[in-house]
Amino acid sequence: MESASGEKSQIFAVNNVPFGNGMNVEKYRLSNGLKVIVVEDPSAPVFAYHTWFNVGSRNEREGITGIAHLFEHLMFKETKNIKEGEFDRILEEQGGKVNAATYVDWTFYRESLPRHAFDLIPKLEAERMQNMILNDHQVNSEREVVANERRFRTDNSPSGAMYEELYKLAYTKHPYSWPVIGWMKDIEAISTKDCLEFHKTYYSPNNATVVVVGDVDTQKALKLINEHYGPIPPSTIPPENLPVEPPQTKEKRLALEKPVPADKLLIAFHTPNALHPDYPVLEVAQAILFNGRSSRLFRKLVSDTQIAGGAGGWVNQVKDPGLYVIDVTMQPKRTAAEAEKVVYAELKRLAAEEVPQKELDKAVNRLETSFWQNLRTADTKAQALGFYEVVAGDYRRLFDEVAAYRRVKPADVKRVARVYFHPENRTVVTAKPQKNTKTNPKTKPKANPKT
Repeated sequence: MESASGEKSQIFAVNNVPFGNGMNVEKYRLSNGLKVIVVEDPSAPVFAYHTWFNVGSRNEREGITGIAHLFEHLMFKETKNIKEGEFDRILEEQGGKVNAATYVDWTFYRESLPRHAFDLIPKLEAERMQNMILNDHQVNSEREVVANERRFRTDNSPSGAMYEELYKLAYTKHPYSWPVIGWMKDIEAISTKDCLEFHKTYYSPNNATVVVVGDVDTQKALKLINEHYGPIPPSTIPPENLPVEPPQTKEKRLALEKPVPADKLLIAFHTPNALHPDYPVLEVAQAILFNGRSSRLFRKLVSDTQIAGGAGGWVNQVKDPGLYVIDVTMQPKRTAAEAEKVVYAELKRLAAEEVPQKELDKAVNRLETSFWQNLRTADTKAQALGFYEVVAGDYRRLFDEVAAYRRVKPADVKRVARVYFHPENRTVVTAKPQKNTKTNPKTKPKANPKT
């Protein structure tokens, strides 16, 4: 298949590594820069087809925040050769499942279908990569959909509003400070011209990775992908040049009143990026604190004392330095201050005493179990491979995750607790019930696709 310049598109093998029992991950690259990852998995007559774009809210600027998420919606609209609504209808007729997601570092589109439908997908996905119709009607209709989504998930959600305030307070310069869905004033102001420029820049083959996992023939899949994507020209991806977030030197706090039934508490600590050697240590520390009913802080906040109705935490696995967030929902008549006291005492203990090896082993075992559970289906395999290819720059880093957990020693946990879990590195947002206000249903924040 010839490109726009008249040159024949070629497929180049990049690498090939074992994956599970008798499977291999094969990575290829087309002449236009499109990366293709294929895993033949005949264990079930289905396949997953993911398209990951190396773009997220980090690539926005003030004035057009939310455009990456808006574009996720626009990609399901009309193209030159597919009428609005036809994309979903074609896949649903084949028994397929279709979805998409946007986050700070990435946007991806996923399909899961029976194996007989594979020939349809490269053509459909290549079509909407290069032939989208973007006009005022399309943009304005989806703008209202996104604005309503923001109202539901953030403006009318105490939890969503708290998370938005947390990131805005914790970050002073980096674009992780603004919400993925965008500020409402920007959602309302994004123009069709902005969308056209965004699509031209970031929705290009040299900024994308196609991941295919399931009951497919690799050579047939590559031939079809090359046939449909090969003619699409690459774009010039601008350098990011993102501002570096300065170290936090004192605690930041914000107290809110929200329509919640009981106090709610968010605590965040700045942490390194996904490639930093301390990242797996922080994951282990988090598992010690919150993974399972017998974990330290879950037990002290929920299981034993019952001062909280729920408690958990997670470490952001992102390209640039992220946050470790602790989320606690109190029982009625119990205060966020009570939970803070418990949390800080346990973090201080973690920094002062080495974790017993048996407790460390239990935390690592839980993480390893979760890792393998997240690779049970073709779709979750494709998601993990695409995530690591985009965030870590190489899908092969996925296969070091369990080994990295196993390398963690008690002294490592003690060290990272000292380095990161100190008051000067802490951002706290609390919410207490508004007086004489009916409460809204509790809304959970959007989960990390990795989990």
